[in-house]
Amino acid sequence: MHILLRIVLIMLVLFSGNTVSGAGDSARIGLVLSGGGAKGMFHIGVLKALEEHEIPVDFITGTSIGAIVGGLYAMGYNIDEMYNYFSSRHFDDVLKGVIPAKYRFYSQEFDETPELFFLRFDIKGRSFKPVLPTNLIPPYRLDLEYIRLTSEATAACRNNFDSLMIPFRCVASDISVHKPYVLKSGNLGTAIRASMSYPFVFKPVLIDSILLFDGGFYNNFPWNIMVEDFNPDFIIGSQCAANNDPPKETDIISQVSNMLITYTNYEMPDSLGVLVEKRFTDVGVLDFNRINELVEAGYSETIKQMDKIKQRIPARRSKAAVDERRRRFRSRCLPLIFDGANVTGANENQNTTIKRIMTKNKQLRYDHAQLETKYYSVLAMNLVNSFYPAAEYDTARQAYIPTFRITPSPTFKAYLGGNISSAAGSNMLHAGVEALRWSKYVTRFRADFTFGKLYSYAQLGMRQDFPLTFPFFTEAYLTVSAYDFYRGSQDLFYDDIRQIFLKEYNGFFTLNAGRGITKNSKVRLGFNSGVCNVHYNNAEVFKSTDTLSRFNFPFFSPHLVIDKNTLNFKQYATEGHYLKISLKGVWGWEKYRNTQYIDVETQSHSWLSARMISDYYFNINKFISIGFYLELMMSGQIKFFDYYPTIDILPVFQPTPHSRTFLLENYRANTFVAAGVKPIFKLGKNFSLQTEAYIFQPYQTLSKNMDYKKLPHPLLSGATAAVWQTPVGPLSVSINYYEKNYSNLYFMLNFGYLIFNKKALDF
Repeated sequence: MHILLRIVLIMLVLFSGNTVSGAGDSARIGLVLSGGGAKGMFHIGVLKALEEHEIPVDFITGTSIGAIVGGLYAMGYNIDEMYNYFSSRHFDDVLKGVIPAKYRFYSQEFDETPELFFLRFDIKGRSFKPVLPTNLIPPYRLDLEYIRLTSEATAACRNNFDSLMIPFRCVASDISVHKPYVLKSGNLGTAIRASMSYPFVFKPVLIDSILLFDGGFYNNFPWNIMVEDFNPDFIIGSQCAANNDPPKETDIISQVSNMLITYTNYEMPDSLGVLVEKRFTDVGVLDFNRINELVEAGYSETIKQMDKIKQRIPARRSKAAVDERRRRFRSRCLPLIFDGANVTGANENQNTTIKRIMTKNKQLRYDHAQLETKYYSVLAMNLVNSFYPAAEYDTARQAYIPTFRITPSPTFKAYLGGNISSAAGSNMLHAGVEALRWSKYVTRFRADFTFGKLYSYAQLGMRQDFPLTFPFFTEAYLTVSAYDFYRGSQDLFYDDIRQIFLKEYNGFFTLNAGRGITKNSKVRLGFNSGVCNVHYNNAEVFKSTDTLSRFNFPFFSPHLVIDKNTLNFKQYATEGHYLKISLKGVWGWEKYRNTQYIDVETQSHSWLSARMISDYYFNINKFISIGFYLELMMSGQIKFFDYYPTIDILPVFQPTPHSRTFLLENYRANTFVAAGVKPIFKLGKNFSLQTEAYIFQPYQTLSKNMDYKKLPHPLLSGATAAVWQTPVGPLSVSINYYEKNYSNLYFMLNFGYLIFNKKALDF
């Protein structure tokens, strides 16, 4: 009998050494997920293998990408849902901070400028203080995404991560005390967002008045947190990261990483569980396009360890049981319906202004799509520097109450841009500044200056938005501009003889009132009033020292303009739609002086005009899109005393960037129709080869002897350009063709924007 008891005791000891301490179905299993950026897709493969082999998961701790994957799984997302999400174009755009084109809010923007670089700054006392960016990737899309992904689960667990489908912990870093910060309650989205906030890439997150960064700084594999918070019977660790290699003399990234990230103990004791690991040396932080191989690696490495796992974990949980557990938790998740808005972080005026915009339609309840619309409308006005959203469920109101913590945008924004071109006349330098004034309503001011051989201008402008029940805006501009078609010649070689000697000067005031029709369209009613001057020489051959004839035209011009813009780029667009419909009346007084400065002609003129421009792009497939261009122009403008003033003020067909650098006498008429087709080959996300072909048919043209010729032969024009949309502006190489021009073909290498402000009579 004693021998039998001893044998039983020995077997029990041996058995207990190969199983979890709490053997049987009651064993508690913890899963620890490391950080590692895109390498964390490895964790999905680990979870897939565990589910297939019915290995239970009772607790999860994670850092950075491990917090994201672990958090989603803990709140009830299944393997397929996570894989489809991380492999989607939607996730790629979220991660890179790309704001969808449908949320561009063209209706709230100033007119486009050739801006390439900018710097924001504030006035502090008597000095200007630059406000430098703290992150490479704009956080707004990512922050909103976490509301969509996690708010329902946060409400269902009542801010207690132990009450999720699977109890969960995530780790962030408090760099002020150089310690990890364990998040176990509160807003789940904010917690996960803090855990992945890698410095200089993503903006850090404020929780409990502490600025938190990526958890990988101080604990990139939180197996100790698993032990301390949950004390499971067995731990499965999924490790796809490693400590930094020594810094390299020529690699600044490796140097910064070694300064910021402390050593992590990845050596989880074997007595605690099993480690599934793989080191990836060639996978970048954002290489989520490699999700297939990473998930497969996680799956295969787990399968290699599966016999060992099963020997030590006798407990099993069927997929049906996991799905039922998931279904029960999700049934507690209430749909995202929002009510009202709270705004904090700035002064009372600023908080009230943002809240008024977020609730301007006085909708008592709205969904996530409407929340996005309101959120991006604030961003479009450049009112905030940070705009962090969160949502908490209010049981009394039976809705989620969004709260936005803001820091106002710096008072000033200075920007620099323009154009650098192989055609000397197209080189331009642009500089400007914007300013904000907060009161009951926000007023935005802007001053712009452009200097170049062909074109120069200065403009002072302001816009004030009224986010009332019937929202509208007012805007006013004072503009002076000059076109010099002599010095701005596009010819490659220069001498003192030119075929066109014409200079145009505009000075005018614009006042508009308008409102958005949709997010991407607006209507404006207003007027221009000012003077247009043309200095020119009619001679076929002349010198720059010759005396010029002068045309002076003071005017008043009311207008109605409806326009829409969803184009993805300012120039060389490949997607979207631009539409402009304008109606205009002109009343003015012509004054013509000859070369002896003697008034030859003075008379009044008036006319009405209407114009429609449509530039529409369709995606054929991933690599090809095609654009269709249509322009209709009808004007009652009559002849002035002389040819060049008449031609200069006539409407002109200029559909390409290069065409806007010419007078283009033969493409001007008071009434015309023009159409074009633009096949586009997308060689990459920001690379394209674009071909444009146009036909221009005027109703009548004006000859130099001031006679009209009706229904002349249509004219062709076109261009072919290879374009790289760099992070600051387009770099292009183009060949441009014009029928019946001084030269038919023009080659141009160009970096920047050929954007011209509206002329006095251009609306």
